[in-house]
Amino acid sequence: MSHEVKISTRGLRKCFNGRVVLEHVDLDIRAGESHVIVGLSGTGKSVLLKCILGLLSPDAGTVWINGEDWSKLDEDQKLARMRCIGVVFQGSALFDSLPVWENVAFVLLRHGMPQSEARTRAEEVLEWVGLPGIGDKMPAELSGGMKKRVGLARAICHRPDIILYDEPLTGLDPVMADAILRLMSRLHEELQVTSLTISHNMNLVRRFSDRVSMLYEGRIHQQLHRDEIDACTDPVFRQFVMGSASGPIQVQGMIPQRRERA
Repeated sequence: MSHEVKISTRGLRKCFNGRVVLEHVDLDIRAGESHVIVGLSGTGKSVLLKCILGLLSPDAGTVWINGEDWSKLDEDQKLARMRCIGVVFQGSALFDSLPVWENVAFVLLRHGMPQSEARTRAEEVLEWVGLPGIGDKMPAELSGGMKKRVGLARAICHRPDIILYDEPLTGLDPVMADAILRLMSRLHEELQVTSLTISHNMNLVRRFSDRVSMLYEGRIHQQLHRDEIDACTDPVFRQFVMGSASGPIQVQGMIPQRRERA
């Protein structure tokens, strides 16, 4: 892993209707590392990812990618540079009206690659993720696991050096989740990309991360190497890792425990 920083945020702040979701988020993702951001549902993980991608504009702070301050780029400049990034969306986000190969080759086609060349590349990548010969199928014909793999193929088809994953194992049964996780690990190693993953799945964290950051109350609360997870004594992080409703993290809507009568 290089010490070069591929993605960096400084003082990132985002509010919705006066509610602070992100507050002074400082984060560095090194070249070649797999970095996983964890946290409770609704703590701003996906908002952070969208700010990094430029899908949301932060209220304050900066996002640096490959040494450039993306907050100073206009939309055309951002689009021109987006080819360095591949994204795997939580629900796969395939275009229902397009066959699989066009979904996979979408970025290449948008940037003017001839259809025959783009299709050849798409078929190569589909074979790489274990789905040879399905290029003419429509998304509606695919299972959930197949859609996830098509999403992975689309993310790497244009050969990015950064891949962003938004809850990549959501909605999968344990066997398919293991298959997708194995595929993610192989792609990370063989393509030598930088991976940033949003997840609350501790199995993914333990198997796929080099470092893990916990987002809590809008800030990076804890940042650890994967090997330090079990030794961490921070009560908030421990409660999350253990998956317990008892601890400093208050779960809204919990029914209070019934007191024993005297």
